[in-house]
Amino acid sequence: MRVIFTKVAISSYEGILEFLSEVWTEKEIGVFINDVEDIVNQLRDGKYTMFLKSNHKTRSALIGKKHVRMFFRKENEKQIKVLLFFDMRQNPEKIIELLK
Repeated sequence: MRVIFTKVAISSYEGILEFLSEVWTEKEIGVFINDVEDIVNQLRDGKYTMFLKSNHKTRSALIGKKHVRMFFRKENEKQIKVLLFFDMRQNPEKIIELLK
């Protein structure tokens, strides 16, 4: 299965990495990046349904010491779209705005 990233997902991922570089060690950032890669590989392997359902179309996974949630959606039988990386310490109402 193909996994693609939206512009919002790329931007939010880069923003989280930038923030983490100020407060985490290189090792912790490496663990975060590996978590993301593991999730993407699981999605490529078709393990979409094992992740938490956020709503009827969107699923998510907690990563990075459980502070960041990665949102994604199955577009069709061949493609999954990563929608957003969200720091769970923010106002949760912001998720709705970002996923539009």
